[in-house]
Amino acid sequence: MSGSIFDNQEANELKERQRLEELKRKAKLQQVKLDKRLNKQKILMGAFLGQVLAGESEDEKFIQNYFAKNFPQFLTRKSDKELFASMVKSLGGDIGLDEEAVKTNDQPTEQEHGQHKQPDDTDYTDNDIRELFSNQQVDTLAPHDDGYRGSLYTTKNKKAD
Repeated sequence: MSGSIFDNQEANELKERQRLEELKRKAKLQQVKLDKRLNKQKILMGAFLGQVLAGESEDEKFIQNYFAKNFPQFLTRKSDKELFASMVKSLGGDIGLDEEAVKTNDQPTEQEHGQHKQPDDTDYTDNDIRELFSNQQVDTLAPHDDGYRGSLYTTKNKKAD
């Protein structure tokens, strides 16, 4: 004697739920791969820009001036401005932290307005960082040389062994 129609329906529903979960898992995996690819692109573009900012050619000087003038306006968080302050200053720009301090002193605090400070969404866990750099095909960045205007260490700075 075969199972009831309800048993078959339950089995079909279970199979559908399993297929749906598998599709969700695959979609999430694809999103993670895309996020890793975008992060790698950003890292490589930043490395390239770092080399351009350290260059001496006429074109590189133009980009350096453009960067020093416009990049501070791109940054919105004080912590980001502090991170890039020495680089922008070394290129002859002004990151605007002095102006921001004056504005902060003149305006009421967030608590006086009844607002709460929003959390910084750049707090990465060790697992996030391991996951980002776990792909063996991802190029690792060269070490940082503090004496090289805040840009990435390049082969023209490399000392002979």
